[in-house]
Amino acid sequence: MRLPLIAAVFLTAAAPCAAQRIIASGGTTSVLPGGGTLSWTVGESFSATNTGTGGILTPGFQQGTFVRVNVNIKAFLQGPWTTNTPAMTDGLRTGGHLPLVEPYSALGYPMVAGGGFETIAPSVLQVSGANAIVDWIYLQLRDAGNNTSVQAARCALVQRDGDIVDVDGVSPVTFTRPAASYFISVQHRNHLGILSQSAIALAENPVTVNFTNGTTATFGTNAQRISGSSRMLWAGDATGNGVVKYTGSANDRDPILTAIGGSVPTATITGYRREDITMDGTVKYAGGSNDRDVILQVIGGTVPTATRAAQLP
Repeated sequence: MRLPLIAAVFLTAAAPCAAQRIIASGGTTSVLPGGGTLSWTVGESFSATNTGTGGILTPGFQQGTFVRVNVNIKAFLQGPWTTNTPAMTDGLRTGGHLPLVEPYSALGYPMVAGGGFETIAPSVLQVSGANAIVDWIYLQLRDAGNNTSVQAARCALVQRDGDIVDVDGVSPVTFTRPAASYFISVQHRNHLGILSQSAIALAENPVTVNFTNGTTATFGTNAQRISGSSRMLWAGDATGNGVVKYTGSANDRDPILTAIGGSVPTATITGYRREDITMDGTVKYAGGSNDRDVILQVIGGTVPTATRAAQLP
C-alpha cells in the first residue's frame, strides 16, 4: 500500500523566523515578487533537527536561505606542519586513525546552533595530496558585540594545505546563522585555539578568512607560532586545558609518558590520541620526532617552568 505524500508550504516575511535551514531533495526556497520567500518540502510536520551533509535537516519544515552563512577558513597546525608543500603531513589519515565521527562532542566542546556529531564518509579519507584530510577541527562564530558569546559551532576538516572544509571534504563550512559580522575561532584538540581580532562580515556567499599568513589578525599576544611567512596554531596542549606546560601540575609532558606505559620512555603507542602532538599516529616520549620535545619548544625551550596560554577571551 502506498502512503500519501503530505506537502507543506510556508510563506516567510523578510525577517528570519527561525535559525535553521533544511537541505533536502524534496523541497526548495524561492524569492517572491515584492519580497519574502516561499519555502516548501515534501514530508511531515516538524519533529526534530538533525545535522546532515551540507546543512541542517528538519523533517517537513524548511527555513529560508537567509539563515545560513558559508566561510572558507584556512589555518595551519604546528604539530603536523613542515616546511614542505603541502604544509602539513597526514599521518593520521594514512595510518587509518582518523575517526568518521567528530571527536569534540565527547571531549566536552560546546556545540551550538546545529554543531556536533558531524560524520564523514570513508571516501573523504581516500583523497591524497594537498587536499588530503589532516584531522578534525572545531570552529566557532562569536557575537560581534561580545567575543565571549558563542553563536554557532561546527566540527569540520582541515586539509594538508590548510583549507578547512565541511564534512564532504570539499565545500566551504556552513553555519546556520543569519548574515552578519562574527568573530571566528579555530580550535583543535591538542593545539591552542585562536580568535580573529575583529568581527568579520559573513553571508551565504563564501567569505575567505586566512589565518596562515597574517591576512587575518588574531586576538591577544603571540596567539600563533610564526615560522618564516607562515602562521600556525601552537601545539602541545595534551591536557586540553588551554595552557601548554612542561613541568608542574596538569602539565602536558606527563600524559605522554603515561600513554606509553609510564615506565619505559622508549616505548610507543599508536592510534588517535591527544598525546600525539606531532599527529603522526604514534605517541613517543623519547627518540626522533617525539611528542615531548614539541612541548618544550612551544614554551621557549630553555626555562622548563615557563608556560604558554591560548589567547582566547
